[in-house]
Amino acid sequence: MNDAAVTEQDNNGARPPCYHCGEPYTSVNAARHTEPVSCVCPRCSAMPACYTCRNMYCACEVHQY
Repeated sequence: MNDAAVTEQDNNGARPPCYHCGEPYTSVNAARHTEPVSCVCPRCSAMPACYTCRNMYCACEVHQY
């Protein structure tokens, strides 16, 4: 049995909240919280999609406010 199946059975109780946004997440939407998005902004490059840059000059559509 893989880890994703175990977390789904346990209602994701063993998974800590996301380090970047603080939201709890399941294995279904784990990519939004763990996989980096390519970005041109030096502050938020290599950050996942849930990260909010808060840089007013950020050119990345995913990480803007």
